Amino acid sequence: MKVRLLTDKSALNDMECNAAYAMLICHDNTEKLKREAHKIFVMKAIELGHESILEHINLSFEIRDLSRACLQELARHRHISLSVESTRHTLKRKIKDGIFDVALPDCASKEFEKVIEECLKAGFDYVVTNPDISNDVLKYAMPECLTTNLVMTLNVRELRHIVKLRSAPAALDEFQDLARSLVFAIPKNFRYWVKDCLYNEK
Repeated sequence: MKVRLLTDKSALNDMECNAAYAMLICHDNTEKLKREAHKIFVMKAIELGHESILEHINLSFEIRDLSRACLQELARHRHISLSVESTRHTLKRKIKDGIFDVALPDCASKEFEKVIEECLKAGFDYVVTNPDISNDVLKYAMPECLTTNLVMTLNVRELRHIVKLRSAPAALDEFQDLARSLVFAIPKNFRYWVKDCLYNEK
C-alpha cells in the first residue's frame, strides 16, 4: 500500500489559519490572531475537544494498492469523498495484461493463498476463452483481495475519527496500516492535527 498527500503544503497553512479564525470568531476574539500564531489556537481547540473547527481543513490523499476488502470498510465512513479506479473500464484489460496485485493478511495460510491463486487463475482463463464477457458481469467474480487505487478527500475532524477507530487492534490489520500511513503522509509540522489519535501514540 502507498499513501501520498495530494494537498499542497501552502494550502495546509491557509486552512490551518482558517480553522484558527473559526475558533476565535465563536468568541468574537479574532483580533487575537494578529498577536499569536494560528497553530496555538488549533492546538487549543483539539485540547478542548472543539473539533468542529477542524472541518475547515480538508485533505486529499492518493491511496494505491489497497485491497477491496479494506476499501469496503473505508467506504462505511460517512464524511469522505472517494474516487476509485473503475472495474467497469479496467478489469478485463488488467486481466489480459496480467497486472493484478493482491493484498492478503500476514496471518493467511499457504493453503488459503493457494485457493486465491487458483480462483484468480480460473477467472483469467475464463476471460481468455470467453473474450466477449462484459466487465459488468466479470466484476462479480472478483475476490476482495484484489487491490485498487483511489483518491480520498475528507476533513480533519473525520480523519481523526477514522484514525481513532481504525488504528486500534480490533480493526482490520490492513486498515490499521492505512490509518498510520494517512497520519504520516501529512507533513510533520501539521501532523499534530491527528497524531494523538493513533492507538499506540497516546
